[in-house]
Amino acid sequence: MDAYEKLLKKAKSSGQQVNNGTKNVKRAINFSKWKLILTTLSIVLMIIPTCYIFTFMYYAFGTKSTTLMDVASKTLYITEPNTTLEEMEFDMDFSIFSMGLSFEQYKQIGVDFYPAKSYDLTFVLNDLVKSDTISHVEKIYPKNPTETNQWIVHPNHTVEFPTEVEWRVLSGLPDETVVEAYLSFDDLYNVKDIVKEMNSVDVTWAAIYTGTEDDMVSADGDIVSPIGYPVQRDQTYWSPFRDSTSHEETFLMMLKEIEPYEDIAVKVSSHKNLELEERIQYIEANGFKTYGVVVTGPKAEIVSLRDLTMVRHMKLGEVKLWNWER
Repeated sequence: MDAYEKLLKKAKSSGQQVNNGTKNVKRAINFSKWKLILTTLSIVLMIIPTCYIFTFMYYAFGTKSTTLMDVASKTLYITEPNTTLEEMEFDMDFSIFSMGLSFEQYKQIGVDFYPAKSYDLTFVLNDLVKSDTISHVEKIYPKNPTETNQWIVHPNHTVEFPTEVEWRVLSGLPDETVVEAYLSFDDLYNVKDIVKEMNSVDVTWAAIYTGTEDDMVSADGDIVSPIGYPVQRDQTYWSPFRDSTSHEETFLMMLKEIEPYEDIAVKVSSHKNLELEERIQYIEANGFKTYGVVVTGPKAEIVSLRDLTMVRHMKLGEVKLWNWER
């Protein structure tokens, strides 16, 4: 009997040792799992702040956030006729390796400024990966340029819209309205001469001849879009033309500033071919001439411009109730 009891005790002891060994193994496995989880969390918690620090440093000292904002805004001034931006309307937000930029664009109709578009841009480092726009106007300027669908065209070109119908629609508007009109000329003119000739309205934007507009095609065979600059003195704080002594020279300087970022400019603008290098060279060699402008003013004053022999085509833009203060 004693030998049997000893055998049972030995078996129980062996079982306890096995159980204790199993528990120790499980405990070790659980400890390793928690250690791995905590180590991973620690690394992640270190990586995220590091990524944010890198992002802020990149947009502060690499490709600066202000540089990207300048490229976007200046592109719109030279490619979107009769528009302006407000500095206080710019909103920036940052996430890992990216920056969001949103702002409002305005259009002058009469003497007042009205919302034209809302822009929402997303940059991953210096690459513009998303460009969303919401239009607040009734008439939208052509998005994809062709030789004939522009609202302002070189004398060599015809237009897709029936200009006679545009004049009839304009004439049929109430006298108590102010309008925006896109005028194309029969030749090339100095902008200052146009402003003197049309002194009863505001000439807000001028399309500048850059040697490509005869066929609307660059030397590489790409269809190009009109570019130009605001004519009126712009006191908007954000405007690059604020207190400018020469809008022409400011325009040329802007083209040179945008050229290194032309891929971004093309994505920001509704016009998809700018060919800035070729056009800068032409302007520097030949100066500034315009083949069309945007004007705004009372309906009756715009109608009277039809009597000018220089005016070849007219495309009616936005129409608002009377706000003229002259």
